[in-house]
Amino acid sequence: MKKLLMCAVTMLLVLCLIAGPASAARAAGSAGGVPPLSAGAVPRLAGEEGDPDEEGDPGAPDDSYDPDESGDPDEPGDTGDPEEPEEPPVPEPEEPYVRVIDPSKPMVALTFDDGPHDTWSNAILDVLEENHALATFFEVGRNVRAHPEPVQRMAELGCEIASHSNAHKDLSKLKKKTLIKDLDTADAAFTDAGVEPPALVRPPYGAVNKNVKSATGRSIVTWTVDTEDWRSRDAQAVIDYVQNYGDLDGEIVLMHSIYESTADAVRVLVPWLQEQGYQLVTVTELLAYYYGELPQPDRFYGYTYFSSHGRTDTPVPLPGETVPGAGVPAEEPAEEETPDTPAALADEPEAPAESESPAEEAPAETDKEWKPVRVPDTVDLAPASIPNPALFMP
Repeated sequence: MKKLLMCAVTMLLVLCLIAGPASAARAAGSAGGVPPLSAGAVPRLAGEEGDPDEEGDPGAPDDSYDPDESGDPDEPGDTGDPEEPEEPPVPEPEEPYVRVIDPSKPMVALTFDDGPHDTWSNAILDVLEENHALATFFEVGRNVRAHPEPVQRMAELGCEIASHSNAHKDLSKLKKKTLIKDLDTADAAFTDAGVEPPALVRPPYGAVNKNVKSATGRSIVTWTVDTEDWRSRDAQAVIDYVQNYGDLDGEIVLMHSIYESTADAVRVLVPWLQEQGYQLVTVTELLAYYYGELPQPDRFYGYTYFSSHGRTDTPVPLPGETVPGAGVPAEEPAEEETPDTPAALADEPEAPAESESPAEEAPAETDKEWKPVRVPDTVDLAPASIPNPALFMP
């Protein structure tokens, strides 16, 4: 019994010795606010890096993190890579405009004399291009030589280019030789500008005689509606005249491309005419589609012609057209033919061509050989040849 009691006392003493230092440390920690150290822990001073309780410690968990705040790193544009901007959609190419004329519908030909003018001719062309319309320009040769660029643009747009003589002289007062020389000089100016010599001629002032009508090898064309824009120099006066004229179907309207007022009037009249249902055509198109014939050389198309002819039942196509008004189809490039000559013979020189004696040229016509019917030197102002007497520009 004593032995058991002694063993129990001994064990109790051992336990007290073991538990004593730990109890003292806990008591000291409670009194000074220092947490007890666990067994094997390395003591650190307050504020040293790695202290889990120190503010700013990167290792400490952030209890205030809110995933819905704007600083969320998962939100696009904050911490991620910037998104590439979307490329704008590529517009589809517009189909090219195809001009088609219906011969059964109303049409009118706008014509312009006395140009080209660098400013006002181009202003008129701007309006025509914007509205997919064409016109006929009767140009003076010396002006073409001085200002070729508008003429080249007329050709590019498909407008008709015609002659208004070389120096704007009264052609009815010229001898035949001088008359032909004047028109040939004008043709050379058109050729130098890069366009074909015109087949149509409008005589200045509308003045004609037998020579002008039928001895030039060209088609002579005047007009049916005179706006007298050269007289008024007033855009609104020109607009009012055309809009109040009445039925313009089949008419040829005379204006001049050297005035700002005319260019301003055209900007109003072209869309207005189209809104009224008129197709804006060239003089040649009007003759073919409305009157049923192509312009013929040495023929005069004046007041008598237009007043005595109505709309045809048989419109004719322009050269190159298969259907009147359908336009000339684009030419397809011709396929290259493969030569049948063997390669061994391909490098052999060709046999020289036989020389041909030049054909004898017909003697040039002179004024002595030409014996015209005598006509008065004054301008023929009869209604049969001139639409109205107010033809002379200052």
